[in-house]
Amino acid sequence: MKDSALRLLAGAACLLVASCGGGGSGDGGNGGGSTPPESAPPEEEQTPASSSYPEMDEVAAEAYAAGAEFNGIDPSCSGSTNPGCTGTSNYALQNIHHAHTAKLADGTRLRGKGTLIAVVDDGFRTTHQELAGKTIHIYRGNIPSFAVMDHGTAVAGVAAGNADGDEMMGVAPEADLHLTSWEVANNNGTFLEHLTGATRDAAARGAVVQNNSWGFESETAADETLAAFEASGADSFAEYAADGSSDLEADYQSLFDAYSDFQETGVIVFANSNDETLGDASTLAALPRFVPELEGAWLTVSNARFTIDESDGSILDADLLSAPCGSAAEFCLTSDGTAYVPWPSAASDPDGDPDAAYTVATGTSLAAPQVSGQIALISQAFPNLSPEEVTTRLLVTAQRNWAGFQNSISGSTPFAGGVTRSYSDLYGHGVPDMKAALEAVGGVSIATGNNVFSGRRTSLDGGIATGGPVVGNAVAKAMGKRDIMVVDALGTDFYLSGKALGANGADGGLSSGQADAGQLARNIDQVAASFAFLETTGSISVPALESAAVPKLFFSQTHANLGGDTAFSRLFPLGDGRFLQLAGHMEQTESAGNTAFSLSRLTARENFATELSFSFGHSANRFFGYTASGPFLPAEDTGNVAVGFSVSKALSSAWSVGAYAEFGSGFVGDDPSALVDYGAFAYASGGLSARRRGVATGHDTLDLYAGVRPKTVAGKADFSLPVGRDLDGTIQYEEIGVDLAKSDLPLRLGFVYRNRTERDFDVLFGLNTDFMAGSDPDPVLSVSLGLKKKF
Repeated sequence: MKDSALRLLAGAACLLVASCGGGGSGDGGNGGGSTPPESAPPEEEQTPASSSYPEMDEVAAEAYAAGAEFNGIDPSCSGSTNPGCTGTSNYALQNIHHAHTAKLADGTRLRGKGTLIAVVDDGFRTTHQELAGKTIHIYRGNIPSFAVMDHGTAVAGVAAGNADGDEMMGVAPEADLHLTSWEVANNNGTFLEHLTGATRDAAARGAVVQNNSWGFESETAADETLAAFEASGADSFAEYAADGSSDLEADYQSLFDAYSDFQETGVIVFANSNDETLGDASTLAALPRFVPELEGAWLTVSNARFTIDESDGSILDADLLSAPCGSAAEFCLTSDGTAYVPWPSAASDPDGDPDAAYTVATGTSLAAPQVSGQIALISQAFPNLSPEEVTTRLLVTAQRNWAGFQNSISGSTPFAGGVTRSYSDLYGHGVPDMKAALEAVGGVSIATGNNVFSGRRTSLDGGIATGGPVVGNAVAKAMGKRDIMVVDALGTDFYLSGKALGANGADGGLSSGQADAGQLARNIDQVAASFAFLETTGSISVPALESAAVPKLFFSQTHANLGGDTAFSRLFPLGDGRFLQLAGHMEQTESAGNTAFSLSRLTARENFATELSFSFGHSANRFFGYTASGPFLPAEDTGNVAVGFSVSKALSSAWSVGAYAEFGSGFVGDDPSALVDYGAFAYASGGLSARRRGVATGHDTLDLYAGVRPKTVAGKADFSLPVGRDLDGTIQYEEIGVDLAKSDLPLRLGFVYRNRTERDFDVLFGLNTDFMAGSDPDPVLSVSLGLKKKF
């Protein structure tokens, strides 16, 4: 015959802290009976609210932690007969002060506002000052009366007691409550039916957690029950627990189904057994081991006394005061269940006020509602998380660095995002840490695709370009007016100002948006070599001719990255002061390719020269020749075609000046993982240059330049901005049309100095500055110094 612990109707349910029985009768509730929950709002009104980085203030948190009411839950221990009383600051231990002083984007403090905590217990005094004035939903089911008891009042007070400046407060003091009492139902034989109804009613009203701080007079260790269950041949745990009764089997299955359905929107928290000699978690606390569909959003809570390092608040040791986590270790936490709590019957004096009475108690019954309150806080901070994700955040971020934990590690659990955490046979995943639970786990990334769990992620750690060559910063500017969703390793949604993220690309998104000073110097060297044989051409002015060919190196998109071992520039005379110049380069690596060609027609007449050029560029897995990171610059395929015109005049044998203008069309290939679809667009660029020969040695040149880098003048981009996620992780996007012509003006100025020494050494020195006009300039400065020997 099975242990009576499994047959809920065979013996009375018993509390984990208080002794069985006792308590008064009467209603004690805020209204009679259970009223049907309001109809759910239309689907379009159920869009999850946006959260943001919870803003935590270290100074404010420390000041708050010193408050009398915050510490009120911690017994002074003087005169206490409770052997578990230690005076450990159990709220500070779990960094709840960091949560209570944190602010969300709308300025709301993180204290459980807008959340509902369900408590299943043996009765409540709702007029107690810790519960008075709260929105409380009472579920009676078919029970005519609502018991008034100490234990339920204490549990509800720890979870959500008022922060009214008096005595103590709950972990989530601004949360609402859903209360149901099993005590009367247990006595009249409708226990399972009542629990099922209460669970479904709490779910219908939107409870984010159901706290269960109750157990049985006689409890069985989970490992013993598991062995008996496997040996029984029963097809389900409901069948096994019913012991041959079909009606009881149906009642059990209905309760398990109700628990499973509740987990669609809330977490179930169960207090472990207080029996230190049990050797394993209790069967009831480890129920997911027998009913696997309950594993997702279920937490078991044990109780311990902690030794704390007063210098930094870290845990030095833990003395377990309850059954170990054992079989429930993978979904178990350990908290400090020794507390000063509301306890109406403590007002034994005739003149005592039961609504202002408290006592010191200990047990998993008071450890569990601390975790339930923390679930309410996390649910307020991250309303878009599923209950399973809320559970995961508490488990992954729990404290586990003391020796006793490390010495009792019995396994590890893989979580989302490749996060794996070890757990202890004694303490489960450790002690909750609300500060860590509110912070990003493993850094943050931008998630793209359909779902935060299956889509591509781009980490912000390495920097993400939001603008680039030609397309400029129009997308960054559009994003600057909005918030963008980023996710941590667990898929939890945080929100950053698009302005802050866009700052990474304010200058065009890449190192300089174009070639740096060193690249420009090398480009000039390539082109200048084409004119070397023209040094004695009679009436043709070499300075003017070369001045017509050089400006495009500063302002042409095709020639911006005309460098590397494969770059070339050749000049072909056509006769009568006419020349053809062919320039280009081809670069190919295993992962990327870049090609650019230009064909130019130059015409020279004495001190005056012109150039008409046609150019083409193409990049594979690069953004117009440059490596780009992130989903804003899809780099699978980019290209451009352009026509350019330059004019120059030699003012003297030493000075020549030039001007250049380019008009072109660019395209960015469609990348399904990108957030921006640029399509095709038109762009233009241009600037002025001046060349000085014989600056110092007679064999040197100085090129000065200033102008506008390639800028889109016509074109639209479709921008899909991640702005939120659903409970299942589906990413929500805001579709934005961006006018690329509204990007800021990308300006460039600088100089390149070249000198050929008597020993045929070439000295190169360049200084280049790129910046955006119309926004915070934040100029990008590059300097180049080179030396080479000609043989």
